[in-house]
Amino acid sequence: PVAVDPVAADRGRTVLDDLFGSLWPEPALRPQPALLLGSLAIGAFAAAALPSRAIGVAVLVVLLAAGALVLSAARHRRTRWTAASAVVCLGLAALTVVRADPVFAVLGVAAGGALVATALTDARSLLQLLAGGVAWVAAGVRGLPLLGRTITATSRHRHLWAVVRTAALSLLVLVVFGALFSAADAVFGHWADALVPAIAWDTLLLRGFVWFVVGGVVLAGSYLALNPPRVDRLALPAGRPVARRWEWLVPVGVLLVLFAGFLAAQASAMWGGHEYLRRTTGLSYGDYVHQGFGQLVVVTVLTLVVIAVAARKAPRREPADRLTLRVVLGLLCVLTLVVVASALYRMHVYQVAYGFTTLRLVVDVFEAWLGLLVVLVLLGGVRLSGWWVPRAALISGAVLVLGLGLLNPDGFVARHNLERWHATGRLDAAYLASLGDDAAPTVAGSALPQELRACVLAQMAASHSADDVLSWNLGRARAAAVLAPASDTDPTCTELLLDTSAG
Repeated sequence: PVAVDPVAADRGRTVLDDLFGSLWPEPALRPQPALLLGSLAIGAFAAAALPSRAIGVAVLVVLLAAGALVLSAARHRRTRWTAASAVVCLGLAALTVVRADPVFAVLGVAAGGALVATALTDARSLLQLLAGGVAWVAAGVRGLPLLGRTITATSRHRHLWAVVRTAALSLLVLVVFGALFSAADAVFGHWADALVPAIAWDTLLLRGFVWFVVGGVVLAGSYLALNPPRVDRLALPAGRPVARRWEWLVPVGVLLVLFAGFLAAQASAMWGGHEYLRRTTGLSYGDYVHQGFGQLVVVTVLTLVVIAVAARKAPRREPADRLTLRVVLGLLCVLTLVVVASALYRMHVYQVAYGFTTLRLVVDVFEAWLGLLVVLVLLGGVRLSGWWVPRAALISGAVLVLGLGLLNPDGFVARHNLERWHATGRLDAAYLASLGDDAAPTVAGSALPQELRACVLAQMAASHSADDVLSWNLGRARAAAVLAPASDTDPTCTELLLDTSAG
């Protein structure tokens, strides 16, 4: 139950009450000093620890502390969906200390944020999921009355100034004696330098901004958890089915014919081989398979839109209507899955011929996720009930991000390119050297010629950064051992890498 302030309950409506209406009322919540102080503390730690540091332990601490604070205030924290989301978010947060590539930290935070917003608002449909994300931003405005009451109540607390005085004296002791001990002992000074950020005047503005942003995001999330909007009231208007069955069958039938023609062309290209392709299109097989991948991804997305529209517009009054809907859209889903398989096969053939890259791997995973969405839609169509599909799509996407991060894409790409070099003798050494710290152990343990391997590792070492306690990261720690010996390699490495790539 939400704690309600009986005094505030008698007060009149505010402008924000009128603005958000019955969709997001505030039941005169009691002041929440613990949430306010917790958000400020997390923001302060982020401001002190995050700037000028690589992604690592400090980011993980901020994410875990923020998650724990928001979860403690969540009204829906005992639901199964919240529990599942919390487990996945924990894994996504761990990517910040497992992978050196910051892309996966960003993807993990984005996917985790979407899961958190859904869990806090108990959103179910696609519209409700989108509203939950918007509500996190709007909570910064909707929570202003509660923030004002909390600040007022906190300022009148009899122990407040005792806490402030104690904190100020403790900080003074820490600064004065910490500085003296650091000057007196080199080891202690080294530890202090690693733990205490170097505060310069030109970074104060940045740290203040980080404090405001992180603390504000956590505070808004805490309010959203404490008083979520009633997103269950949001729903699209009921679809108006067409009067005659052929009105939706004809356009969907045209799409089915196009799918059939495309698959026939795919079969002809597969059976005809390279000579048929060159004679018919003038393209090599490598150019042919690479040319269509992006278009097939777009086709998959648009087909999902077509299925959604057709499901809304198709009549369902008679059993024959429902049977037709199941059969036609089911066939469209099956053909879409064949197109997804074709797109993935095209990219596989291209990568075998021209090498693997991290971007191609990520796009492969995205296309596979779209295929999974088609399967979910197909399952929902069996019973003509797909209310669970948006949540399943969201959590499956988050799990795929987690799985991709645990896979170690840079290491995966490096390993497959080295296997391709063993099989064909062809290697893009310049691209291999551009991979991040996560690929360094794979390169160090490879059978590349010693001079070439040393050059690749030296190139990687140029972008490697040392970690302290708060920026420690497993990927960079594993890379440090193999990159250190390569730091003094001959500067002619650049020419050798380019020559090998050209060869």
